[in-house]
Amino acid sequence: MAETPKAPAETIAEKLLPFALPDVGSAEARAMTRSLRSGWLTSGPEVKAFESEFATLTGAREAIAVNSCTAALHLALAAWDIGADDAVLVPDLTFVASAEVITYSGALPIVLDVNRADYLLDGETVERFLKEQCDTSGAHPVHRASKKTVRAIIPVHYGGRPCDLDQLSEIAKRHKLKLLEDAAHAFPTYYAGRILGTHSDATAFSFYATKNLTTGEGGMLTTDDSEFADRVRRMRLHGIRGQTYGRQRWQYDVVDQGFKYNMMDPCAAIGRVQLKRTAETLEKRKLIHAAYDRAFARLQGVRLTPRTPHESAFHLYTIELGPGARLSRDEFVDEMYRRGIAVSLHFIPIHRLTYYRDAYGLSAQQFPNAEEIFQRICSLPIYSALKMRNVRHVIEAVRELLG
Repeated sequence: MAETPKAPAETIAEKLLPFALPDVGSAEARAMTRSLRSGWLTSGPEVKAFESEFATLTGAREAIAVNSCTAALHLALAAWDIGADDAVLVPDLTFVASAEVITYSGALPIVLDVNRADYLLDGETVERFLKEQCDTSGAHPVHRASKKTVRAIIPVHYGGRPCDLDQLSEIAKRHKLKLLEDAAHAFPTYYAGRILGTHSDATAFSFYATKNLTTGEGGMLTTDDSEFADRVRRMRLHGIRGQTYGRQRWQYDVVDQGFKYNMMDPCAAIGRVQLKRTAETLEKRKLIHAAYDRAFARLQGVRLTPRTPHESAFHLYTIELGPGARLSRDEFVDEMYRRGIAVSLHFIPIHRLTYYRDAYGLSAQQFPNAEEIFQRICSLPIYSALKMRNVRHVIEAVRELLG
């Protein structure tokens, strides 16, 4: 008789309070089991339903499910035929994926500093770059130093707080640039009272294990451009004409460049359950964020998460440890780990990553805001499955160290 598999000796959280954990339970497990038993292990009816439900929630005409936010970003640039003669603007303070997708087709990532106050790419910085470093007399701006045509902007909604999309959209339209939002942190974020997903040419979301909505691994691209969406759908699965789901015959044709970026049905099944829990999980994050704000308001030399006039997804809770703080950032992180609390860092700026520093001649002097933020910032545990007793434990540790 087969032995019953033994449970792991310990969970992730038993020795160390994690910085992030996925909030998945019995409903997600049942949905995934149903999907597995259906026989659809690759893209199928669950993916199709997930796309439809996500489009409805965001108000987008089209939603294309993929296996990561990186895939969503890459597919958008590829479907716009951005290539070796082109350049794309991206902020310095972001995860490497925002920049690396630009390099996949040989395009040039032009890295810009972020706003010191809110850590976001702002219109003033973009406008100044276009004015000072580009020839804007033609159909598209041309970067004088590289001779590359600037084709797109990728603003990153850091921590769930949205960039100024009105400002960026106006600049993009005036200069005929595509605006591709990196909303990896930003579901569900609301800008001017409307959920992200329809404010630009395309929006890329992440459903990675640490995100507000998780499918384990996964992503989504939303757009109101149906012709563009059709091409993205082809390109996500080898450039094959039509969808493999529902095709009864063996014949197929490849009509476009393609990749292997499709989402699996079991992942989509988890995502559909998570989507129904959006309001619940967001409310839990809000409560934790508010508890931290109250507890840390009077700490000397500590700057709390910047506020936004819009509605954040509360994906991160960051603090900056300035010169007046009792500990440096690194000392604080070490002490938190000694107390059994994981603290993370968002992000190591692009200019500090060896490949990008060397390949594109980047240095800290070019990005004073991102560099200073990096030297001071860290992220405290915040996720919807985090128990309030653990929130109190984090608060006590932070106050003990910095109060």
